[in-house]
Amino acid sequence: MRFLIIDDDPVERSLTIATLRGKFADADMVEVCSREVFDEKMAETGFDLAITEYTLGWTDGLTLFKAIKSSHACLPVIMLTDSGGEDIAVAAIKSGMADYIVKRNRRRLLDAVESSLLETKKTEFCKNAESKAPRYERRDPFISRFEPDLAYSMTISPDGKPILEWSTEQLKKLIGSVRFDGESKQQACDWVLPVHPDDIKIVQDRFEKLLAGCEDISEYRVVINDSDTRYFSDHSLPVRDPIDGGVVQLYGVLHDVTSRRKNEEELYLMQHAIDSCNNGIIITGLADKDFPIIYANEAFLRTTGYSRQDVLGQNCRFLQQSDRDQANVTELREALHSYRDGHAVVRNYRKDGSLFLNEVYISPIRDKQGKITHYVGVQNDVTGRIEMEDLLSKNEARMRSIFNNVFDGIIIINESGIIEKINPSVERLFGYSAEELIGYNINKLMSEPEQGRHDTYLKTYLNGGKAKILGFKREVSGVRKDGSVFSMELKVSDFDVEQRHFFIGTVHDISERKQAEEALRDLSGHLETAREDERTRIAREIHDELGSLLAALKMDLSWLSKQLPAGRSACHEKITVMNRQLDDAIGSVRRIIADLRPSILDHLGLLAAIDWKLDEFRQQTGMQCVLTMPENNIVIDDGTDIAIFRIMQEALTNIALHSRATKVTLDVETAANSLVMKITDNGCGMTEAQMNKPGKYGILGMHERARHCGGEIAIDSKPGKGTTLVLNMRLKSSEGGHD
Repeated sequence: MRFLIIDDDPVERSLTIATLRGKFADADMVEVCSREVFDEKMAETGFDLAITEYTLGWTDGLTLFKAIKSSHACLPVIMLTDSGGEDIAVAAIKSGMADYIVKRNRRRLLDAVESSLLETKKTEFCKNAESKAPRYERRDPFISRFEPDLAYSMTISPDGKPILEWSTEQLKKLIGSVRFDGESKQQACDWVLPVHPDDIKIVQDRFEKLLAGCEDISEYRVVINDSDTRYFSDHSLPVRDPIDGGVVQLYGVLHDVTSRRKNEEELYLMQHAIDSCNNGIIITGLADKDFPIIYANEAFLRTTGYSRQDVLGQNCRFLQQSDRDQANVTELREALHSYRDGHAVVRNYRKDGSLFLNEVYISPIRDKQGKITHYVGVQNDVTGRIEMEDLLSKNEARMRSIFNNVFDGIIIINESGIIEKINPSVERLFGYSAEELIGYNINKLMSEPEQGRHDTYLKTYLNGGKAKILGFKREVSGVRKDGSVFSMELKVSDFDVEQRHFFIGTVHDISERKQAEEALRDLSGHLETAREDERTRIAREIHDELGSLLAALKMDLSWLSKQLPAGRSACHEKITVMNRQLDDAIGSVRRIIADLRPSILDHLGLLAAIDWKLDEFRQQTGMQCVLTMPENNIVIDDGTDIAIFRIMQEALTNIALHSRATKVTLDVETAANSLVMKITDNGCGMTEAQMNKPGKYGILGMHERARHCGGEIAIDSKPGKGTTLVLNMRLKSSEGGHD
């Protein structure tokens, strides 16, 4: 006889062998202490009995029993152990073991071995007797342990091909038609289940494994009625020939696992979705076990820096470390103990100790009966968001403070011109409260013609036209609540918020500045008038006093020349020199008088004075000069003629000094009660910056002269294209008044 003793404890093996020797002294005791030795012995034959421990270093006794049965189906196996329990004993007997013995009752081993060997002999006798009966009527004990709906048995033909010999009626319907051997009337049908094309390889591989003597459990798809695809679990056990050890028969049973597989696929999708979620997700138990974490997805592990082994079984409070005195944490605890949803942002700490702000949502999970079984928590690192919200809040407070305290008025209107927001300065400027303005049209603060212009500007802009007023400062008139009109400087810009278009207007009260400018302009005009009056007075005094004196000296020198003898040549020469010097002095006096107040302006009028000045300019500069003006003289208010002359004089001076021009054209045109003077040169031109250069008052002075007399000046100049100055000036009406 040959016994297989499986135990990795050498002392226990020795005790077992010593016990067996008491009754089976001649038996061959084959010891197995490792997986390698076990695999080696399973390839051998001739064993009569196997005795195995339950707890082994490389496996357990129940798993080992299945391996033994796959190679030696009829070999009786006894479990001899001290590490099992009642549940292990029941599982061992149900699985088909010959007996289960506790090592402290090792004395029972001899009777158990003898009984197992006797039972094996009876089984072999019955087997030989049953071989005469039709194979399809036999029922192996293996099959009886399964649900019989889809059970089957197969024989292996000499060429190694599995042949179906028996199946349940349900399986026959699934297979379809079955052919019979005409002589033996035995079922000899090939395995013709309509296997899904993608799973044919699975079926082929499992048959190869079974033919090699290994038990197999495989799952594959079967296509029913060409449309219904179902999953089956096929559990098969090979039976070896006791003589040559080759596989001669297969026993199996099919289980429809379609529902389970679909559930598994759904669970897989859900699991994959949860693991792919960017939010951390955990599932915990209930309060009786301190809400331990039983599941954590990858996002939770990434966020916290802990491994799954670190967090499983832990309460979530470990994330707070020593910082547990948080009001928001109390909110979550109350939600847990009152069985409701909860939400809070708490301070948590990663495994490396770094802080992050964790937004947590918790919800109870209920079973079909409505009983709470678990809690699910969804967590999200909102550190960046909270910091951004804090920054935005601070910026908003800062901007609100600026908005409310800025001196200028700020008005925000929508596309319809309706006021949506104002700052306190607007209330102060216009005398309205915010409630009296918000929701009303901006026209409420405008006077005519600004109201009409605003409506036109807004309509043109909304229709896709050019925004003429956006980004520019302009002077407009505002109307206060009391009806008073005041000057203000307005700048308008636009912006978009949440697909809505808005306009923001900045209003600056320039009433005082305008009054100051007007006062300065009046003062400037007064000073200019005083200056011209002073020049006129000085010119007249020079003409009357110095001119008369020089004329008297001229006459005295002439008298003296006549009184001297002809022989006094030296004296006559001296008198001649003095006469020339007097002539030069008289010429200088005339030029000074002309500069101070051209007498031609008083005697012949403005047009003659312009002609004379342009001719003088031609002689001084050598430029080509073209003059066009009316033939008849014009009537001009007192002081206006000198202003026009001075503007022309300043323009010609600028041309001479800066333009590098070769030609000047001066056109004078008169209408009913106005004069237009246009001066054009072909010089180098000017930029906007050059025209408004600080510290240069020539152009500014011309503007002020014209404005003081009720006129205006426009200058058009581009680099390389010369300069054109146009003066529009009111003239004296025929009735002697103004227009």
